[in-house]
Amino acid sequence: MIALVLFLLTSSAIADQASQNLLPVSIKLHWQHQFQFAGIYAAKQQGYYQDAGLAVTILTGQKAPFNEVENGNVEFGISGAGLVVERLKGRPFVALAAIFQSSPYTWLVRADSSITHPTDFVGKTVTRQSYADDLSAMLLRFQIHPSQLNIVDPSPEDIDNLIDGKVDALTAYISNEPFEMISHGVDYRTLSPHEYNINFYSDIIFTSEQYLKRQPGTVEAFRKATLRGWQYALEHPYEMIDLILKEYNTQHKTRPHLEFEAEKLSDLSLYPTVSLGHMTLERWQKISDHYQQLGLINENQQLDGFLYDPAPDVSIWLKWLIFSLGALAVVTIIGYFIKHHHAKLLSHKIALQTTALETELQKGKVLEEQAKRESERLQTLLNHTLEGVITIDETGIIQNFNAASVQLFGYQPEEIIGQNITQLMPVQHREHHEHGMARFLSTEQPTIIGQPVELEALHKSGQIIPIELTLSAFKWEGRYFFTGIARDISLQKAEHLALIAAKEEAEKANQAKSEFLSAMSHELRTPLNAILGFAQLLQSDKQAPLTDTQQDSLKLIIHSGEHLLKLINDVLELAKIETGSVEVSIEPVDVTIAIKHCLPMLQNLADRYRVTIHTDEIPHQLVLADLTKLKQALINLISNAIKYNHPEGEVIVKGEIIHSTNRLRLTIQDTGIGIPQDKQAYLFTAFDRLGQENSGIEGTGVGLIVTKRLIKAMDGHIGFESTENQGTRFWVELPITDGNNQNDEVHQQTAPVKAENPFNSSASTLILHIEDNPANIKLMEAFFDRLPQYTLHICKTAEAGLDWLESNMPAVILMDINLPGISGLQATEQIMANPTFRHIPVIAVTAAAMPYDLQQAEGLFTAYLTKPVNFILLTELLNQYSKPEVHSTEG
Repeated sequence: MIALVLFLLTSSAIADQASQNLLPVSIKLHWQHQFQFAGIYAAKQQGYYQDAGLAVTILTGQKAPFNEVENGNVEFGISGAGLVVERLKGRPFVALAAIFQSSPYTWLVRADSSITHPTDFVGKTVTRQSYADDLSAMLLRFQIHPSQLNIVDPSPEDIDNLIDGKVDALTAYISNEPFEMISHGVDYRTLSPHEYNINFYSDIIFTSEQYLKRQPGTVEAFRKATLRGWQYALEHPYEMIDLILKEYNTQHKTRPHLEFEAEKLSDLSLYPTVSLGHMTLERWQKISDHYQQLGLINENQQLDGFLYDPAPDVSIWLKWLIFSLGALAVVTIIGYFIKHHHAKLLSHKIALQTTALETELQKGKVLEEQAKRESERLQTLLNHTLEGVITIDETGIIQNFNAASVQLFGYQPEEIIGQNITQLMPVQHREHHEHGMARFLSTEQPTIIGQPVELEALHKSGQIIPIELTLSAFKWEGRYFFTGIARDISLQKAEHLALIAAKEEAEKANQAKSEFLSAMSHELRTPLNAILGFAQLLQSDKQAPLTDTQQDSLKLIIHSGEHLLKLINDVLELAKIETGSVEVSIEPVDVTIAIKHCLPMLQNLADRYRVTIHTDEIPHQLVLADLTKLKQALINLISNAIKYNHPEGEVIVKGEIIHSTNRLRLTIQDTGIGIPQDKQAYLFTAFDRLGQENSGIEGTGVGLIVTKRLIKAMDGHIGFESTENQGTRFWVELPITDGNNQNDEVHQQTAPVKAENPFNSSASTLILHIEDNPANIKLMEAFFDRLPQYTLHICKTAEAGLDWLESNMPAVILMDINLPGISGLQATEQIMANPTFRHIPVIAVTAAAMPYDLQQAEGLFTAYLTKPVNFILLTELLNQYSKPEVHSTEG
């Protein structure tokens, strides 16, 4: 235990001693804490400064710390490109490293602004920050003088003023104000100096010449640790954002803002393409030329000693060597002793110099190896991307070709690198590419850059392949380079074509189905018309009444025919819904009136099945619905509740208002057989009767799906709950309204004249019936035999009917549509086009009942009756439209 305590005390003492041995230095920033200085935070957090023997204090500021570094209050500072101006004014500053290869200052305008080029600034209102010298240099390059601008002072409301159009452009920091535009939901555009070959360095780490001379090792150690920190920060941005939010977020920036800042500033660093801290004297000389043009320095001076060079000045050593050799010659004359003494001294110095040169050579090899490893790392990253990445220079020569590009185009890197990019294009597209490249290089205005476009590419085999290409452009040392990311979309194209083919096939199938249903509807309705028509005539024959046994048999015939007709109507109704041709007329409807209209028909069915219907708890409430469609849905639901009930069972219809959704819920509860749990998922499936096919209960299997889709068409909801052998509860919800219900009034105004008031005139009214089916002709003749006030004339073709009209004037024309030769539609159009006959009412009496048939006949006929004919409705229409004073002119 004592040994453990001694060990801990010893370890603590060693750690304290190590901490005390760190050299304290300070760096002052030129702004407040943010991701812009993440590399310095990383160097401190990761212990890189400590590894270099330094205890670093980070100070913040509001401007570049020129005075503090010059007078020695701080050892290091961060500045913009204006550092070179201070140097040329005689201040002893040394630039150690440039973190950002391009300036973050930019002009910010709205995306819909007319400013797209520096020349567009003339006459515009702009804010101007005095320290954004590269923005001024950009305007000066295009001969734009500040007097040509309306310059206003910056204010905290700059972003609002730009959004509201009070100013046309702002001096902005690429990682700050654009994020505020995004936060306001406003699109923006930037015009940056580097886009116009104005390339200012930014965030330069600097020190003073005095400190560099006193502490060259400290300067080199600080520089290396800081660049090492920046490399870590750029490779781990989210970790650094966490650190800033925890320890350095004095500006209270949000995580999304810091992520935006990290992305933009990483782009400006050009890492890993360009080494961190990279600077050249040539580029600094160009920057100083811009400052001279701006009038900030008087003459173009040399920048000797401005850029930090960690290597010793070899030329100085050579001068010293020459001096030493001269001294050695003099000493040789003095004497042998002195000669040997100086020879030893010279040998020692030469050995030191040789060691220094070897050290620098070794450093160069290390840097070369690091650059090689970085290049290999970058190429490895590119080769592991799933999409082709190709880089070309501004002449179109391919510089890089990753592994995915090999798979996409078929060329190996050694085959294609150094070749023109047009080798990967079909011949017909190459000229267009060359024109586009030339246009961009002359105007620097992007067209497809940054936007994915679909193109045709050329495989090594000669095969054309569709690709999606996204281009980006960047400028490096005065030359443009372009990177394209290519993705093979052959599969998507094939799938798209397959979808189109499937859609066309489905449309053909749907058309074939519609034609089949139309034909089957016509063919089934035509014989049903004769069956039900003659049965009704026999049933109502007063002159030769049937026996009771015959009446019972006739009722079975009529019932079976009506069941078959209902099956046909249900199938047609489903076809209408599936083709989207069902139209609803939404109006205020009183649900109690709708149910009242349904009860007579439903009561007969309930009596047959010995089921009681209760409708006591239904509120008088208006809902938005189509009265006819609502009655159809209620009849379907209540009739099912009756048919699938037990004898002496009950059907309870209730209503309640759901205030939370402002809807009325109608509930139809039965005490019947219920629906098995394993069959409930198929309840709304067409033609699936859930195993009740042999139960003796009539049904078509489409009523519920028709009901569901009718309710949906009225913006309603339908659902159900069921327990086997206990019963089923269906519910329907419809929107509530406070509007007036005029259904009864509408029906009173549009109801036809009732048939129980025949003409009192003894004169016979002439009726023309054009029909080709013999059974239907006999049926219609038998019907009119019971109406002595009418005289019926039959024509079996439309042509015969039109010829007959030349010498006769009927009161009403009954027209079949599907006729041999001229159709009923064409014949009616000819009648309506003749001024002599256009006043005659034409009533369609047809088996054509599909939506397509009804659309074709819309607006053409006075009335439209589908077979089987409802003789009561036909009588009402004859009473309404025939004229007793019109007589036959038939000879």
